[in-house]
Amino acid sequence: MGRALIGRLVEFGRLLRKAGPYVVLEVVLPGGTLFALLLYLHRSGQLRDLKVARALARAVNRAGSDTFDRLAYVWQPTARD
Repeated sequence: MGRALIGRLVEFGRLLRKAGPYVVLEVVLPGGTLFALLLYLHRSGQLRDLKVARALARAVNRAGSDTFDRLAYVWQPTARD
C-alpha cells in the first residue's frame, strides 16, 4: 500500500509541474484561460498548425483594445459645475 501511495504522489507531482504555468496564468491574468490555451498550443507545436491563429490573435487584440477603451472612458474625470 505504501508503494502505491508514493507512486500516486509522484504522478501527482509530475502533473503539478506540467500544469503549473497554465494554472498560474488562468488564476493571475484576466482572460488567463485564453493565454493558457495559447501557451499550451505554442509549447506543443500545434499553434503553427492552426490556420486560424491570425484571426484568433486579431480577435484577442480587438477585444483587449475594446475593453481598454471602455475602461479608459469610465475612468475619465467628470466635469463638475
